Amino acid sequence: MSELLTFSADLFADLFEDHPEIKLSSLGHYQTYGFVLAIASSPENIPPAEWQPLLFKTNKLPDFDTPELGRTFTFNIRSLWDDLNTQLRNEKIVLPDACDYSPLTGADQALIDYCAGYLKGYAWLKAVWEHAIKNETGDSKTDMMLNMLIFALMTLNKNKGEATQSTEKNKKGMSIDKAWKLLPTLLTSVGINGQALREIEKLTAEQNAKLESIQPIAKIGRNDLCYCGSGKKYKKCCLQ
Repeated sequence: MSELLTFSADLFADLFEDHPEIKLSSLGHYQTYGFVLAIASSPENIPPAEWQPLLFKTNKLPDFDTPELGRTFTFNIRSLWDDLNTQLRNEKIVLPDACDYSPLTGADQALIDYCAGYLKGYAWLKAVWEHAIKNETGDSKTDMMLNMLIFALMTLNKNKGEATQSTEKNKKGMSIDKAWKLLPTLLTSVGINGQALREIEKLTAEQNAKLESIQPIAKIGRNDLCYCGSGKKYKKCCLQ
């Protein structure tokens, strides 16, 4: 297991503020944060090399001005990913400090961007979630929790300048106030369930691999020597 990297919210913010080329070409500070959480919550373990290009508007990594900047970017993204995975293992997702909502002013831009980033990550992973939930055994509420989270994210993502409607329900029956109050719990629950499904898939794959490695017992003919080692033919020994 690779060593976990220490995440710094300040250094992560500086990555965008101090480097205009990253700020302009990427999804941005808070969209990136939400996107990476969606990846950390996935029921499939996806390495950073596969999803890091999606953090940019062109869906590919840019030509960084210097190799050092490329390494800095990768370090910050990887450390954020490690931190969010740790939060899920500790069963508590904490929103970035700047993400806020008020019935008077609605969702702030940081929260809107955060929700948009998670929704983008979920859209990329939708088929993965559908496959995992379809193959899930037992009476689970994963699908319901996931749908509630998506409704909450979409509600908040569209909420800028709609403060007067904070107690009205959207078409799915969730008010903006309720979406905000439930968001940390829903993010945590979906992430925990996603990682649990990931572990189940891993254990199932390992079990299937072991079963495939077991050599089947050859069929014994009536006139073959008995498997018990008596020296007699099978029909004259254990078959009787």
